[in-house]
Amino acid sequence: MIFFIAFIGAITPGPDILLVLRAALANGFKSAFMSLCGIATGWVIYLAILYFGFAHILKGDVAQIALGLCGGIYLTYLAFLLLKAKSNNLDFSKKQQSGYIKGLIINLSNPKAIIFFGIIVTPYMDKNLLFNVILLFLGLISAFLSVIILAVFLKRFITNKLFNIIDKVCGVIFLAFAISLFIMAVEKILEF
Repeated sequence: MIFFIAFIGAITPGPDILLVLRAALANGFKSAFMSLCGIATGWVIYLAILYFGFAHILKGDVAQIALGLCGGIYLTYLAFLLLKAKSNNLDFSKKQQSGYIKGLIINLSNPKAIIFFGIIVTPYMDKNLLFNVILLFLGLISAFLSVIILAVFLKRFITNKLFNIIDKVCGVIFLAFAISLFIMAVEKILEF
């Protein structure tokens, strides 16, 4: 179960997966893999925090309210930007900057990652903690490697029109996640 939660969580749109996707499309496998290594370092940091006991703090009502409200606001903002955008004019023939450091910074500042590790994953960290952490990491890596490989092989079929559709779908998904986070935060507040 934890492997599939990690896999599905990783492939849902967010800054990390979009960085890797764009790096794969613009610069190829090596660049995308270096970005993935930076992102994976961020995961190791989050997983270490969970493994060494911070998971219990993140389960607390106050932490979940704060994460829910902050994450909901950020996801609403991203949804707004994606849904209001008229069109993309991406040029994948130009090399774009990406790499290890950019991947690490984006992951550590990514509210989706914080929410994922803090709210979604934390309830599964009670029993067999080390085993669950390993399965979680493998699920995340599998999802990102799948996206990289697919992007490299399907690069010639990706168009600006397709990216416009992806942006709108991402906007709706982000908005749905934002609403669910707001509902969760309000329910926690009402429990007080």
